[in-house]
Amino acid sequence: YFLYMIDIVIIGHNEGEYIEKMYHSLKPYPYQRHWILDRCTDNSEQLLSSLWEAYTKTDSNLKGRQTSYCRNLGLSLCNKDADVLFLDGDRYVESGNITDLENTDYDVNLLYLTEDLRDGIIDITKTYGQVYNFFFSCGIFFKRSALNKILDFQNNELFSEDIQEHWGIEDTYLGDVCYHLNLTCNYNKGIRLHGKFEKTAAEIDTIYIRLQKRDKLNVLWN
Repeated sequence: YFLYMIDIVIIGHNEGEYIEKMYHSLKPYPYQRHWILDRCTDNSEQLLSSLWEAYTKTDSNLKGRQTSYCRNLGLSLCNKDADVLFLDGDRYVESGNITDLENTDYDVNLLYLTEDLRDGIIDITKTYGQVYNFFFSCGIFFKRSALNKILDFQNNELFSEDIQEHWGIEDTYLGDVCYHLNLTCNYNKGIRLHGKFEKTAAEIDTIYIRLQKRDKLNVLWN
């Protein structure tokens, strides 16, 4: 059976090679899993079926990048009282205990990757502070009370689907929304996900680009 304390949304586009690892990393937990397959043409469906995992497919007529749409779709399937953990299809849990999130003191927890650039970067702390600048949605946990505040503020939309075509901009925008709503946010280093985001010049430049585009997001608090 599933407990409704936490629902987990996993979105993926042709990430079948990680499905079994994701499944086994989440299997110990009594939480409902919602798999969203975005126009997959690999073996993702067959793998989930073989594992007896239910999944939802997006419309094959969708165009372009649809990460925000997929996360919002997954959220719509969650229990309305549950807290929600969002994972990307390749970001399975490598260490730590998800149940620790049940008792978090923070509204929002950003989970770390096994190799994560957010350690030790202190020169991008302007504007709203480091934790809000480094919003990545590949592993992010929301308390239900925080979700409700964001949904009320954004007309029942958690992730902005208007700006999802630009990588990471919808993440940056959501971080600003959380800041504006005075939600408390934490880097949770106790739970680590597969993957890396290194301190290479190109990837750090990506962070600066995201911050520079803030003035184009038409946020209400500028």
